[in-house]
Amino acid sequence: MLALPPTKKSSPDLIEKTIFSMGLMTEYEIWEFLRGSPNETLVLDNIGLPDSVWRSENDSTKFLYYFVDKIQDYNIIEINSFSNKVTGFEWD
Repeated sequence: MLALPPTKKSSPDLIEKTIFSMGLMTEYEIWEFLRGSPNETLVLDNIGLPDSVWRSENDSTKFLYYFVDKIQDYNIIEINSFSNKVTGFEWD
């Protein structure tokens, strides 16, 4: 079974300030960053721990959900479970 990244709830001791949480990344910069297919570690380092994580039925994709308080909406990042790179995202 493939490991899922920790979440804010499961590992509050791992929550750190990121350039996203400090408001130093615009939505456009986030979109450009994710469009470059970064690996999971870079996503966690730059955006932070997700609020929740899901795995596809066949374990091929990890779905990282981020709740953005200022727009009261969830955004999602899809990461290939085998390459650990971003394969899709929806970020408002």
